[in-house]
Amino acid sequence: MTFIGGAFDRATGKDPYALPASWLTAKTQVNLGTPFNFAATTDIIGGNSGSPMVNRQGEVVGLVFDGNIQSLGGAFGFDPRVNRTVGVHSAALLESLRSIYRAERVIQELQPITTARGN
Repeated sequence: MTFIGGAFDRATGKDPYALPASWLTAKTQVNLGTPFNFAATTDIIGGNSGSPMVNRQGEVVGLVFDGNIQSLGGAFGFDPRVNRTVGVHSAALLESLRSIYRAERVIQELQPITTARGN
């Protein structure tokens, strides 16, 4: 797992380590300890990028970002010993929407809906 602070630690201002100005400006507002990316043993294939990653409790914990080289053959087989998926952690998505993009309306839409009965 990586953390948002690592993106700032590695920022050089030049590709591939250039951060957008909006991120640099908001650095003091961002919780740098927020989980950013993580790896998991899941069965994906090309075209799954952006798909939700769900834990055993049915909670969305992130979005598929990429897979390792072993995942390229996902249409033909899955080997849990070597196949890995790289995901963007849900906490990073919410933290960037809140602290960098100030997208409170979007955050409200993404949060679980509860009723007066507590469901």
